Parts: sequence; C-alpha cells; structure tokens
Amino acid sequence: MEKSPMEVFQAFGQGLMSDTNSWKEVVSNDITFNGPVDKTKGLDAFAKLNESFMPMMKGNEMKQIIESGNFVITQVLMNIEMPSGKKMELDMTEWYEIKNGKIQNIKVYSDAEEFRNAVKAL
Repeated sequence: MEKSPMEVFQAFGQGLMSDTNSWKEVVSNDITFNGPVDKTKGLDAFAKLNESFMPMMKGNEMKQIIESGNFVITQVLMNIEMPSGKKMELDMTEWYEIKNGKIQNIKVYSDAEEFRNAVKAL
C-alpha cells in the first residue's frame, strides 16, 4: 500500500533530523526545489543544498500542517544560526507536492531578506 502524502512528508522530516540519508528514499530523482534564496533540480543538487542548510538549522516549531490532495503544506518557524554566529528566526510556508510515494516538488515561501543578506556576507 502506497504511503499517504503526510506519511511521505513525515518520513522525509524524520530522515533529515536523523542525520542519515534515509530522507532520499522518499524524494524523486528529478525533484525541483524553489525557495527564496535558491532553486535546484535533481536529487543531487537538492542534497547539496540540504548539506549546506541543515547545519545552520538549530531548531524548528511546526505551527500548521495540512494535507490536501497530493500536497502537504506547512508553516514552520525555523531557528537559524549562520556560520558567523548571527541568529535569526524564519517564518516559512512550504508546499510539498507528493506523487507515487515521492516528493516531486518543494516550494518555500518566506521573507528571507535577512537570511539572503547574511548569506551574501559570508
């Protein structure tokens, strides 16, 4: 039996937090990611993006989560610490499109001006 979009999303999140590559099992090889700072296509590019972002994430708080059709939509407060030591909180909305038990597309929306400026300063 195929996993529901919510089950796929949960497996993805658990895999990311486990500091293993198990999250890749629920991500399509041709995933597209569109965020306020970067855009990627393909599993390798997405994995590289995660490798640079995940060490900066020091915690998160799930504010809302909704499953609708093939989508899981979240509102998350992320606590970020830049390599410079600067800390910030990002209020993000994420749209995960899930088909055939795999995440096909992720779109992230946030006011990331502070984050972009901090990345440019590195």
